[in-house]
Amino acid sequence: MTIARGRKVSLRRAVLADRPRVYAWMVESDLAHGAMGPPLYPDRRPPNYEQFCDDYEPYFFEGSRPFDGRGLIVQADGADIGFLAYRRIDLLRDVVELDVWLAGLLHCGQGRGSEALVLASEWLQETFGVNRFVLRPSRRNVRALRALRRAGFRETDLPAAEVIAKLALPKPRCFDEVLLFRVLPPPAALLDPTGDRVYVFVDSEFTSLAEPRLISIGAVATDTAAFYCELNDWPHEHCSEFVRAEVLPQLEGGAVSHPVAADAFAHWLADRAEAAPVTIVSDSGFDRWALADLLGSEDLPAGAEWRQVPIDAERLDDSARALGLRRHHALDDARALRHALLGPMH
Repeated sequence: MTIARGRKVSLRRAVLADRPRVYAWMVESDLAHGAMGPPLYPDRRPPNYEQFCDDYEPYFFEGSRPFDGRGLIVQADGADIGFLAYRRIDLLRDVVELDVWLAGLLHCGQGRGSEALVLASEWLQETFGVNRFVLRPSRRNVRALRALRRAGFRETDLPAAEVIAKLALPKPRCFDEVLLFRVLPPPAALLDPTGDRVYVFVDSEFTSLAEPRLISIGAVATDTAAFYCELNDWPHEHCSEFVRAEVLPQLEGGAVSHPVAADAFAHWLADRAEAAPVTIVSDSGFDRWALADLLGSEDLPAGAEWRQVPIDAERLDDSARALGLRRHHALDDARALRHALLGPMH
């Protein structure tokens, strides 16, 4: 399935059958010596296939854990020419690590790798709400450094150890690692209520920002329909102090299992999509995570798309006060978001 298309390349989701040749591209191509192994990289030995599979687990090729990582195949002129992967999407720190390699030297020097990184960054922001992207090549890999800079990645001025600690990144893989970042501006906070779409405003509550587990989800649509559900399979001991104080006291009871909640929400969303295409709106990538967690899929149901619309907490507070709503209750926060973006419901 093609997920992004540019002038030179397109990206499709990798499947498990791609894993052996992706490994071969990494360690056996005429580009491999420029990234790992002696004589240039005596400190970075090529992995064997078992080690590669440990690093790129099946979910990279199946899409079963889209916020933990995913592999994409780079295509050009109808052929598969490379592999691009993103690792865990850290919404708390707003960062995700990327990696990319091409299948051979004949695909280099044409801007294909650079465009693939641009496409992937923009797709990840649009799809999952992350805005900051990092790659970590060796300073010896001059070809990679040139390609990354063409794609808009720039080296940080801060000490690498400080950045790695602050962003909770894995330890360096080589002694001369370079941290290169690309940061995209937040999406525009604009909606067109006169268009031929149904907007569904969504909010979720979860155990903590660091290790979220879904507690509840609420939604309200421009057709005035509302949905609210609480789940029963989250660990109470993982809740942050904020959640214990502000979220748990407002739960209403009647919690259900993930499958029951997913089925109910999918049917409710399908009812909205019968009238017109649906745009799900939220103010945070955490709500997109909640949708993936609830539905158990990297894709939204047919007829639905997601859009992040950043908004100040003060505006949500004002909307909640104006409507007499509770803050940090999933359905009431969804109603406050709708009011803040579109005004009073008629």
